[in-house]
This record gives sequence, structure tokens and C-alpha cells, in this order.
Amino acid sequence: MNLILTLMFGITVSSKVDTVIVYSNQVVVVRTASVTVNGSAALTIPNLPGALDNNSVRVRAPGLRIGAVQVKPGYLAEPTPEVRKLENLVKALEDSLKLLEDEGNILKAKEDFLNSIKLGAPEIIARELQQGKVAPESWRGALNFVADELTKVKIRALTLSRQQDETRKRLDAARQELADTRALVENRKQLQFVVEGEPGSYPLTVSYSLPRAANWQPYYELRAKPGTDQVDINYFAQLNQRTGEDWEDVKIILSTATPSRELQPPQPYPWYLWLIEQTPPRVARAEAGYASEAAVPEDAFKALPAPGGEEISTVETGVSIQYVVPGRVSLKSGEQAKKLPLKQITLPARFEYYTLPRAQEKAFLTAQLANTSDFILLSGEASTYVGDEYTGTTTIATLAPQESLEIGFGIDDRIKVKRELVKTFKTRTGFLNKTERLQFVYRTTVENFNPKPINIKIVEQVPVSQQREIKVTITRQEPKPTEGNEAQGTLTYITEIPSGKGFEINLEYNVEYPAGKRVNGLY
Repeated sequence: MNLILTLMFGITVSSKVDTVIVYSNQVVVVRTASVTVNGSAALTIPNLPGALDNNSVRVRAPGLRIGAVQVKPGYLAEPTPEVRKLENLVKALEDSLKLLEDEGNILKAKEDFLNSIKLGAPEIIARELQQGKVAPESWRGALNFVADELTKVKIRALTLSRQQDETRKRLDAARQELADTRALVENRKQLQFVVEGEPGSYPLTVSYSLPRAANWQPYYELRAKPGTDQVDINYFAQLNQRTGEDWEDVKIILSTATPSRELQPPQPYPWYLWLIEQTPPRVARAEAGYASEAAVPEDAFKALPAPGGEEISTVETGVSIQYVVPGRVSLKSGEQAKKLPLKQITLPARFEYYTLPRAQEKAFLTAQLANTSDFILLSGEASTYVGDEYTGTTTIATLAPQESLEIGFGIDDRIKVKRELVKTFKTRTGFLNKTERLQFVYRTTVENFNPKPINIKIVEQVPVSQQREIKVTITRQEPKPTEGNEAQGTLTYITEIPSGKGFEINLEYNVEYPAGKRVNGLY
């Protein structure tokens, strides 16, 4: 009798999220539970997200035989706090819009009344003035009052219209967010399956995937230390999730993989040609096909590396990298993205300054960074510091071990850069084919007001001709550049400038072109 009742009504199993694996296009959730059975039992795991992929569900219970797993719809009796909050917001916006519309109706009635007075006033004024019933000054004051009131009504009506439009936009957005949240949060699912085994308690593990329900992005804090030729890197992951279930004290694994159902590489097929005016022949061939939806790995449990203490564990899976976040994390569904610390490393760097005076009379601190660690730095946004001073934001590309990368750390105002046009001179040459020649004389100075010497790369430029009728000739360059690029018209100077000293470049060049013509991009 007890077995019949158990199979009829089942055992409701209480489970909790233990581990989540966050991919670029989905999240795999692993729940754990404990179940006590006496022979055979029908188990129900309720209150799972409605967006889970039914085909991704995996159940494991060592020691028990598990029957077919059914995924069935289940609904929450009470709205969640997130849904209730959005419902209150929608109600408040609806009330605000109703008040604005009521005020608009009152203003319209007032405007109609004032317009009726304005239209009927001339006839009344003429009659009463003839009868001597009222002084002209009184009617003038009354008409001014009507005009002032109409002006106020129109101004308020315009403001009211804008407020109504803004409130409607906010209301539409709130309603859409409420609908999305309800679909994500309130539409639930439950798992039902039968187990058989010896009487006792057994651990139960369930995994499933939720497409596009969570994502993570790398984020860095880069701290330049020119005094020691090093850069400190704080590596973070910005994680957010909208799975419809809160993560409380869970293990987070971040993966660089993008799971897909299309695992086989495409195969070549004959590449046919035919004349456009003819009907192309029927060609029977297999379609390579590219799946638009991602799939959970066949066995999500195999993707759970053992935690490596409080230090992040980097796991190479053959085609991707997984980062096991130290400790455990709590993150509510829909909560603002949380910044999780992954790693702190110090890498050697070669610092130098860079300036392109023609474009900007500023000196930029740059670092040639070498990744001497065994850690892969994925591409992502970064905040930059020089010492404790915040200098701005940048983006870094993926940096594998043993690779190098140049990073800018912002402008150093203690280095003064000035490029000035000393003189320009125009002459005409030639007897038959007249040409005009423009001579340019530039002086560039770079002064170092840092307390120590600096290494700097200074890039000067001369114009580059795109037509043979235009000739550019450098007549003076002092000192000689370290290197040049004729195709780009660049002259590069790499030098060291002592503290309190300067470096000067004198550059002269001529531009010749047919007389009477105008040269684009000359200045």
C-alpha cells in the first residue's frame, strides 16, 4: 500500500544550485540533492526555470536505477519579489499617465472656454460700449487677461504633452520588462522520474542548460610601475545572469567555449558554374548546415574540475579554457553584473613614451608587456593606472603565454611637446611648364620635466604624393632620424632625454606642383 501511494503521489525532492558553468552562449546549472527511498519511488524536482532546454537535462544518482526523465510545466502560485516590484512600477506609471491625461482634458476644456470668450468678445464689446455700460479700459484689461490665460494654457499643454510621451515610453518599457520577467521567472518546469534501488539515502545530481541566460566578460585593472619595469594586472570576470533562479553560495566555472550542435567540419562539394540566363541544374548534395542553437555538452558532470583551493584553477579542455572562480559566489537573477576576482599577476614591461606631434602635441606612456606567466589573458576592457593615479580605459587583445602586447597608459603632462611652423615660402619655377614650390620649415621640441630620464619615440611626418605631378623633397632633417618609412612619410626618432633637458628636431621640405593648381591636404 505504501509503495502504491509513493508511486501515485511521488516524493518531492528539494534541491539547490551547487555549480554553474557559464559559457558565451548559455549556462549549465548543476543541482544537488539527497533522497531517501525504500525500493521504488516516483521523484519530482519542482520549481526549475521555464527556459531550460528539455533535451539538456541529465540526472545522476549513483546506486539507483533511473527511469525515463519527463520535463513537465509547473507554475508558481505567488509572484516573485522581482515580478511584484515590476507590477508596482507599471501600476505607478499607469496612475501617473492617467493624472497627466486628466490634466490635459481639463486644460482642453479651459482652452475651449477662453477661445469662446475671445470669439464672442468683439460683438459684446461693441454693444456695451455703445450703451456706455463699461469703460474701454475695463474691456482692455479683460482681453489681456484672456490672452495671458490662453498663453499659460498652451505652454502648460506643451509641457504636459512631453511628459505624457515620456511616461508612455517608460510605461511601455516597464510592461515589456514585466512580460519578459514573468516569462522567465513564473513559467516554471519540473522533472519527474522513477528510481529503483535498495532502501537508503542517495545523493542526486541534476544538470540542465539555459540558453543565453548568463554571460561573462573579462575585465582588467592594469597598474604601471615604471620604476621597477613591471605592470601589476588584476584579472576580473564581470558576470551577470537572468536564469530565473538565484545563485546562493555556488561554485562558478567560466568557460571560453561556445557549445554547438554542429561539431563536424564542413566537407567540400562540387562548385558548379552555369550561365545566368539558363536554369541551374538540380544538384543533389548534403547540406553542411550550421546550427543556430547551442547544445549543452553531452555530460555536464565531466566539465566539473575539482576546485583548487582559493587560488583560481585554470583547466585546459583541449579546445577551450575553464576558470574555476575561488570560493563560492552568490548572485541573484537580474542583479547588476558582479565583478569576480580571478587572478593577480605581475609581468615585466619595457616602458617608453610616444608622441606624434603633427596629430597631437602630447606624450603617451606605453608599455611593451610580456606575458611570462602560464595564464591566458582574454581580450577585454581595462582600467589603467600609473602608480595609484587613474589614467583612463583601454581594450587589450588576447595575450597567450610568451606573447607580447603594447598597452597605452595615458598622457604624461610632465613632458612638453611643441611643433611649430617656423616659416613657409612660395616660389615659381620653370619656363614652359610653370610649377609652384612651397617650402615648409618646422621645429619640434620635446622637453622632459620628469625627475628621471625618459626613453621616447618621436614620429615626424611629411606629406606623401599620390600623383607624379606633385613632388615632395626633404631638404633638411636634423638630427638624422633613427628610421623612416617613405610610404607613410614618417621619420622616427628614438632617443633618451635626461631630466630637465630637451630634444629638438628641425625639418624642412619642399612641395612642387603645377602652377595654378590647388593641392588637397597640403596643410
